Amino acid sequence: MRRPVILFMPILILLAACSSTPSADSGTATEPSASASVGSQFVTSRCAIQGGDPTAESAAPIQGTTMSGVTVAQAKAPVITIAPALPAATEVQTKTLITGKGKVLKASDTLTFNYCGVGLVSQAQFDSSWANGAPLTYDLAGLIPGWSVGMPGMKIGEQRLLIIPGAQGYGPTPPAGSGILPDESLVFVVELVSIGK
Repeated sequence: MRRPVILFMPILILLAACSSTPSADSGTATEPSASASVGSQFVTSRCAIQGGDPTAESAAPIQGTTMSGVTVAQAKAPVITIAPALPAATEVQTKTLITGKGKVLKASDTLTFNYCGVGLVSQAQFDSSWANGAPLTYDLAGLIPGWSVGMPGMKIGEQRLLIIPGAQGYGPTPPAGSGILPDESLVFVVELVSIGK
């Protein structure tokens, strides 16, 4: 099975595939206790700002689309709010935020996309192509397994919220320096820009 590795470069994070065999218990990995790393506040990340300080709020946002304690509001780039102490995801969850049209993404396709990623427990944004100023192009099969489950069927222009269990993200050994916790469930907002190279 192929697992991606995040390679950190100044201002830009690239996803690249590498060959790896998941451990036998990768489907039963446990996520760190939310109470150990997160307070009792909602935390908002603005995808237009790379590494910007997230904003803590005492109440849930009043606007946006919510799924499993994650709310996405639309602005120049998505704004993601994570509720406090959410449980680890046990399966890939998806919700369409903006409807697309035209060609439909297949698991075997190469895609160009914008995305923003936030840890469900850490509530920290670890990357945003919107903030980096340019979409990325990769084979869907070469990205993390949760994307291969949650993205097929997207249409060009569609924006989708994905919540991915740690075992279908980076598992117990996330890339060094990424800010992603071991076995952390991940939240992504992904926008399909085009299909094909």
